[in-house]
Amino acid sequence: MEDAEPDFDPPYRVLVPVAATDGWYGASREEREPATDELGAILREAEDGGARMLASFDDDLFLTGQPAPLPYTIFVLYDVDDLAVLVRLVHRLRTSEVARYLRLEARVGRPLFVLEN
Repeated sequence: MEDAEPDFDPPYRVLVPVAATDGWYGASREEREPATDELGAILREAEDGGARMLASFDDDLFLTGQPAPLPYTIFVLYDVDDLAVLVRLVHRLRTSEVARYLRLEARVGRPLFVLEN
């Protein structure tokens, strides 16, 4: 089997992990509800900007409190044709009230080649 150089052409496969911060755990229920609504709006804006959500995953069924060692409990998987969509997504959270409660990053990769054939 030849080990070919991977392509870096669209669509890009993007994993967006989201983590609750100490601010989330110190917030009241009244503070968390609007933050949760705003996170949903931010993620939907990414779709409006061209991201195609493939899956979402909330790892909270068997966990209480702050997660460890992996600090994330929310994962969203997108395909995007333009990486600027991710820049806008990250910046949108960074400049929102939700930034007090959650952190988000974007990891760009590709479909796992051994499962694509």
